[in-house]
Amino acid sequence: MIRFAQLCKNIRPISGNVGKDLNVTGVVINSRQVEPGNVFVAIRGFEVDGHHFVDDAIRRGAGLLVVERDIGEKSVPVVRVENSRRAAAVLANRFFDEPSRGLRLIGITGTNGKSTVTFLLESILANAGIEVGLIGTLIYRWKGNEETAAHTTPDSIELFRLLRKMRDDGVQDVVMEVSSHALALDRALGLTFESAIFTNLSRDHLDFHSSFEDYGKCKAKLFSMLSPEGCGVVNGDDAAVEWMVGEARGRIVSYGEINKDVDYRIESIERTVGNTRFLMCKEDKKIPFETHLRGRFNVMNVAAAAITGLELGLAEEVVREGIYKIRNVRGRMETIDSMLGFQIVIDYAHTPGALKNVLMAVREFTEKRLIVVFGCGGDRDRGKRPEMGGFAADLADIIFVTSDNPRRENPETILKDILEGIDTEKKVITLVDRKEAMHGALDEAREGDVVVIAGKGHETYQEIGTERFPFNDRVVVETFLGLGKEG
Repeated sequence: MIRFAQLCKNIRPISGNVGKDLNVTGVVINSRQVEPGNVFVAIRGFEVDGHHFVDDAIRRGAGLLVVERDIGEKSVPVVRVENSRRAAAVLANRFFDEPSRGLRLIGITGTNGKSTVTFLLESILANAGIEVGLIGTLIYRWKGNEETAAHTTPDSIELFRLLRKMRDDGVQDVVMEVSSHALALDRALGLTFESAIFTNLSRDHLDFHSSFEDYGKCKAKLFSMLSPEGCGVVNGDDAAVEWMVGEARGRIVSYGEINKDVDYRIESIERTVGNTRFLMCKEDKKIPFETHLRGRFNVMNVAAAAITGLELGLAEEVVREGIYKIRNVRGRMETIDSMLGFQIVIDYAHTPGALKNVLMAVREFTEKRLIVVFGCGGDRDRGKRPEMGGFAADLADIIFVTSDNPRRENPETILKDILEGIDTEKKVITLVDRKEAMHGALDEAREGDVVVIAGKGHETYQEIGTERFPFNDRVVVETFLGLGKEG
């Protein structure tokens, strides 16, 4: 519990008189979560306006309302601010006693690779004997605690709550994915990062961002949140690196395979059975690494995590061992072998760049045909659909176009958009039902083939209309192969 005067110190409301002795028991942005004594912050959402629920918040016991617009006279004090999203972050940070103090924060941003880099860093830090917390797309976890991730980066109140719990439980370092949505919506406002990592930038979320440049510059905000003594680790092969460097407060180190004018050069990539080896060269020093992860894009992910560990002062052997301990990341190039001699790869690839990278990586170890099953999400950027179709046509031998999360959009329309990018004589099958498409691809597969099932990866649901239905690509595959059963 905290006094209002302490919570709102130096916050200058546009209007509103509040008793200085008001006790605050929590800060919430969802009226259904309000408990007596809570501050309810009304946020203008993209589909729902929190200002419509202030009366519900009062009925549930809210002691104070924070709003952006006039809501008339209410039975509880009202504070009006210019930006309630920012206010929510400031209030949550104070309510949870600035929980990032005493924590070393490492943030990862980029279109693809965030989850993989996060898990690699978690393993590296744990191998160094550091108590580490993880916040990302797949899960939030620390010291035996696990919580299901609702967003890649939680809303500000949830984020500061998690950081407080981690700090209280003795966590030292926190590795977290920082999405462009989180940066644009000030979810991480008030945090300072010791390390910031940029993986890559390709087309995504252009239903949210006004342009590709806006998307990239939004990612770059993470580097403005670096500690002056902190270190930014950036992919020097990606043209968007200039946006990141331009925002950086701390020092910058770069890595790359194509661009030789970087601090860490990636050389001598060698693919063995099940593993990938490469050298990371800094000046005249060559540091060997080996990973169970496949594909050039995963070499880049490993490099980003390894450099971060090294720049934090960890020993090379500690970093190397931490990387080698990661055999796979759920929903990222997950491989299943069938009894019939073909392989299945499940991957979250849902952007043009990610699908291209996965198909190129799989092509390297495909003995015969490469079969791909994929779709695109509904109510999202339509422009990436034909691009993904084009990459599938270029790199796969047989293409099954199906549903991803159609949401409120007509699935047939989504499939039609994808097909506009497919100009090929190759076999193309369109099936709206995702399970049916997956079964079709698995029926088609023969010894030496590889089936890539892309788009949903770790997700355990399918969004159709406004509802979520249980759906897990891995469970569907294992059930088909007789390795498990759907439930």
